[in-house]
Amino acid sequence: MTASSTVSGATKSTPVATSLAPALSDLREAALRYATAKASRKVEHWADNLNDFVSSRGPTTQAVFEGLKAKLLGKNPVWAAIKGAWSGTSPEVKLAVVLILILTLLLLPVVLLVLMLGLLVAALVAGIRAATR
Repeated sequence: MTASSTVSGATKSTPVATSLAPALSDLREAALRYATAKASRKVEHWADNLNDFVSSRGPTTQAVFEGLKAKLLGKNPVWAAIKGAWSGTSPEVKLAVVLILILTLLLLPVVLLVLMLGLLVAALVAGIRAATR
């Protein structure tokens, strides 16, 4: 199969297969580059949307996102969720949690002492009741 063309009155024959194959190959490569670039832009857009969603939400969303990310990476999702929730909380909540923990640590010996005294009194009362029967 050949195509004829007239160049300055002379007839020249070129095989169609040899001129069509490189053109189709170039077209295929251009289409592949275009599709790859379009898919890459779409994935980047989705990643940006996901990052915007995570950064704009509260501690619950942060915890879920970090936990899922850790699970996909094969790490401990519970610890990652705790760290994500902590990073998503406001400074006021962080301050309140720290103050509650400090207060708990300071009052823990007092609570344990009262509990021990209560158990001692309960044991004494039980012993006296058992002795009087």
